Amino acid sequence: MAATQAIRIYLETSVISAYRFGKESILRATRNFYDMCMEKGYGLYTSDVSLREIDRSSPSVQEKLYRVIEEFRVQIYVLTDEADRLAQEYVRRNVIPSKFRADAEHIAVCSVNGFEVLASWNLRHIVNLRTKIMVKTINTELGYITPNIIRPDEVLASE
Repeated sequence: MAATQAIRIYLETSVISAYRFGKESILRATRNFYDMCMEKGYGLYTSDVSLREIDRSSPSVQEKLYRVIEEFRVQIYVLTDEADRLAQEYVRRNVIPSKFRADAEHIAVCSVNGFEVLASWNLRHIVNLRTKIMVKTINTELGYITPNIIRPDEVLASE
């Protein structure tokens, strides 16, 4: 019997940030999420898109967020030309407003790299029904796997 592949979870910037900052309920849910991921051996990933977003923070905030990445051994993917083109398609088709292109880039990195899960607290542009439906439509047309786009507490609820 073949060994099961560990689930790979992409962390959008809000999930990295919520480990240190945010409302008590979000903070608690996020910390429980990280604990569960460590316990289950899930692979945690993000991308240089998140690093760019973190780098716009104050130095003290940057330090705390980079410490989260280090502490949980979050691996970093790069926004490739292929992912950049897919992000542009999401923007072109009005899935994500151009002003929030980084949100499209997060989804594209996940799609191009075949991630099972994209965890985010961004309910406005990422974790919402319209985005999920439109991403699935575009990804299916272009031959990409669509990640499960969910909140960290939804990962916890599925366990």
